Amino acid sequence: MIRAVLDTNIFISALFWRGAPHEVLQAGFSGKFTPLVSAEIIWELEERLKNKFHFPDSDTDEFLEVLTLNSYIVEPSIQLEVVRADPTDNKIVECAVAGRAHFIVSGDHHLLDVREHGGIKVVTARTFLSLL
Repeated sequence: MIRAVLDTNIFISALFWRGAPHEVLQAGFSGKFTPLVSAEIIWELEERLKNKFHFPDSDTDEFLEVLTLNSYIVEPSIQLEVVRADPTDNKIVECAVAGRAHFIVSGDHHLLDVREHGGIKVVTARTFLSLL
């Protein structure tokens, strides 16, 4: 089974708009691949939904519950310095490495510029859908 880490921007795009990120999330929730998340990714997603997008607390909590029930929770044990242009993105790579992911799906150019790390390919949502 394909394992993939979705960047926070993919989750947010999937929630607010239709398109490739939404299709990726639906594919993960329907079992076409295994989504991997870490506590840090969940925390960042919660913070952005509530504080940046003013998503209601109850809707945020409900989404995070669905996410955690439909994902494999990974606990990274190492810190990496792979994304030098935006070190906060390293949590995505750390989750992918710890979960032995095949892909990182992102719309963030800092991550996309990495292209690959330790055999883990960094791809857009559209590319990921074509690979599924």
